[in-house]
Amino acid sequence: MAEEDGQERTEQATGRRREKAREEGQIAQSRELTGIMPVWVVFLFLSFGGFMFTMLTSYLRMALKRGFEVSLTDVSFVTIFRTDVIKTFLMMAPFFVTLLAAVMTVGFLQTGFLITTQPLTPDISRLSPLKGLKKFFSLNIFVEAAKGIFKVIVLGLVLYNLLKKEMVNLPLLIDMDVANIAQFAFVEVKKLVLTSVIVLSIFAIADYGYQRWKYSRDLKMTKQEIKEEHKETEGDPRVKARIKSLQREMARKRMMQEVPKADVVITNPTHYAVALRYDSASMGAPAVTAKGANIIAEKIKEIAKMHGVPVFEDKLLARSIYKLDIDQEIPEVFYKALAAILANVYKLKGKVR
Repeated sequence: MAEEDGQERTEQATGRRREKAREEGQIAQSRELTGIMPVWVVFLFLSFGGFMFTMLTSYLRMALKRGFEVSLTDVSFVTIFRTDVIKTFLMMAPFFVTLLAAVMTVGFLQTGFLITTQPLTPDISRLSPLKGLKKFFSLNIFVEAAKGIFKVIVLGLVLYNLLKKEMVNLPLLIDMDVANIAQFAFVEVKKLVLTSVIVLSIFAIADYGYQRWKYSRDLKMTKQEIKEEHKETEGDPRVKARIKSLQREMARKRMMQEVPKADVVITNPTHYAVALRYDSASMGAPAVTAKGANIIAEKIKEIAKMHGVPVFEDKLLARSIYKLDIDQEIPEVFYKALAAILANVYKLKGKVR
């Protein structure tokens, strides 16, 4: 689908885009899948809910018998009617509870735990007649209408063929008593409901697959949107580079401030320079206080000379200890090479440690 900026939505939605859409209430959900739950519950109760129908039948018989035994007045009629409604509702409570649980379970399986007020937030753009008209004549409306019409046609044809096959049994009802007729009607109704459940379930599963495909398609992003999102989450690369540059500059300044406190600077002599400091009271071994290569190395040597810090040349040692981190103590393997240099340093300074 071509966008207004000329770019196409060719990229799969990122995790952040999906999460944002979910927060806004945009989820892949099939109303067909939720809509067939009442039919499924009816079928289950027709198949396994005999206890409820037995209670309803018994109560209906009692109510009919009572109609001949009780003289009805305005007051008694209201009382009896209210009692019958309450008892009927209580007997059908398992049906209603199961129906509610089925609808909620299917809804939860599709959406997961989701509570959002975003769709309820007032939006002035929704009041635009032009947008409303476009939405009314959108492709999605025609697709949903076509699906509904096709489903009704298919279901109607299937049920018609089923009833047509059972028409040959209708003349047999003449010789049956009321109980057998009721049993026959019950079986036929159960067949119709089962057939409806199967047909509608096929449509619901297909619709769920379509909704998930449509959801993924609608969430697709342009390459520019991917870049913009990356900037929002990770930060503008130019800003990040500038921040890192400032951090390196600050770290370099702090490092240069440590050079005058060093005991010695060891050089390559031109490529590397490493400043070392040693305090026998608080340190187990000399530690790196500053280091640098090329221009930074020259700056370290310059500061060292300005503050009277001895500078010694040792190519191998300088290259080796340059790899150490700032404030990291010298490994034992370099003690021998460093001891000779420090001995000269202390001799120059007239110190003995």
